[in-house]
Formats: sequence, structure tokens, C-alpha cells
Amino acid sequence: MHDNLARMRAFLDRFQSGDWEGACADFCQPDFEIREPPGLPQSGVHRGKRAPIEVSNIYRGIWDVEIGEQSLWAARDADLVFSRYVMKWTSKATGKALTQPVVELNQFRDGKLASMEVFLSDPIGLMATLQED
Repeated sequence: MHDNLARMRAFLDRFQSGDWEGACADFCQPDFEIREPPGLPQSGVHRGKRAPIEVSNIYRGIWDVEIGEQSLWAARDADLVFSRYVMKWTSKATGKALTQPVVELNQFRDGKLASMEVFLSDPIGLMATLQED
């Protein structure tokens, strides 16, 4: 019942350790979609196995990101895995930082990630880290 929870943990372990290509190749469907919140440099729908890499390259080009507390839960049907992270975002341009929770709804199909929908608790505050005083 919780195979997808274990798969999500394995994907995150590899992705967060720097094996972005391997994690996406092994754990994402070819038609994978990631939906990022509006108003951010990485906003929109990104498609394909490499979508997590493309999105990460966008925001990691702008902010240094530290992932703190991380929690995962599987829905009863186990095709949906919820993830919650406490992330610190520090602007490379201004040095301003924001720590906020980020939640993802991760949908699995046939044992692989099919989609990821991302929710930031304070996207306006995150964009404010880019503004000079």
C-alpha cells in the first residue's frame, strides 16, 4: 500500500544528494508534469522527465536553497504522496532570506511520478527577497 511513499523517499534521497539525472530517469514518467505557483520565475507547467531539473535550475540560479524539516505522507489509495518541507531561500543578488513551508502533491502512475503540484506559503515574501532596499 505504501510502495509509492518509499518510491518518493528514494526519489528525494537521490535528487537531494545531487543525482538529479538518475532520480528523474528512474522515478518520473516520460510525460511527467510539474506545476509551479504563479508569480515566480519558475511558475507554470513544465513537462517531461527532466522537468524537476529544469525547475530546480531556474530557482537555484536565483536563490541558494536549504531544505530543513521534511515530512511525507501517502493518501489512503497510495497513488498520492504529500510532501512538506521547510525551506530557506536566500537571494544570490541581495542576500535577503525567507524561510517558509512548501507543500507538494505528488501523483504516481504505474509506480512512477506522473505529476507534482507545488504550493509555497509565501510566494510574495519570496519575491521580496529579490528587491533591493
